Amino acid sequence: QRIFVHFKVDKTGNITDIQTRAPHPELEKEALKVANKIPKMTPGKMGTIPVNVLYTLPITFKVEN
Repeated sequence: QRIFVHFKVDKTGNITDIQTRAPHPELEKEALKVANKIPKMTPGKMGTIPVNVLYTLPITFKVEN
């Protein structure tokens, strides 16, 4: 199952506004747990000014019955 996690890297490099959509609540919960472990990032810049950047991260889960 591929889950897409959408989030914003703010001007200071922190991950904020995390959103996930998954076909099952447990997969969504696990994707959120993974997204919360993303370390602080280098913020995007427009010229020399730091700006907020929207990002989408695909996460693939191998589901076994």
